[in-house]
Amino acid sequence: MKSNETSNQWEIAIRFFFLSIIGLGLLYPLSVTGLAQSLFPFKANGSLVVFQGNVIGSELLAQKINTESLFLYRPSAANYHTLPSGASNLSPSSFDLKTLVEKRKFDLETLGIDSQVCSELLYGSGSGLDPHISVGCAKEQAFYLSRKFNFPLKVLNELINKNTEYPILGIFGTERVNVTKLNVSWKEMKYE
Repeated sequence: MKSNETSNQWEIAIRFFFLSIIGLGLLYPLSVTGLAQSLFPFKANGSLVVFQGNVIGSELLAQKINTESLFLYRPSAANYHTLPSGASNLSPSSFDLKTLVEKRKFDLETLGIDSQVCSELLYGSGSGLDPHISVGCAKEQAFYLSRKFNFPLKVLNELINKNTEYPILGIFGTERVNVTKLNVSWKEMKYE
């Protein structure tokens, strides 16, 4: 009788195992993927940004730029790599963090960007991949780009306003500018 019960329990366990594999490993992922593709195809495919026919990034991620002719992202402790992403985890009392912030502050001031207005450019975000900056910081950088390229500040500010994202439902989050989208708009304007 005992061995019959044991074999019955094994049979139930094996059936449950295979049903779980099929349900959780196949049906659930396929249904969630199908739902995402039908309801949010742009987001489900990575929110890819295209410029002149080439994919140049994602709206969801900051990226390393090697030019002073674009709007700047927040710094990244992971050098803008998605694996591993994250913060530097340096404490506020860390000498290394202080040195890093002073260097970033000097670099911004050299460009003519007020580091107090753009304080987010001194510290990385928690993920190191956040593509957003404040509207004030974007407008401060617009002063710099306007001077550098002899470009009308009013047009750059309109570009910033066009790329400003607002709090979700008016209460969740703050006004912010997606630097990836802003840089694409800026490039398109420069290459017209």
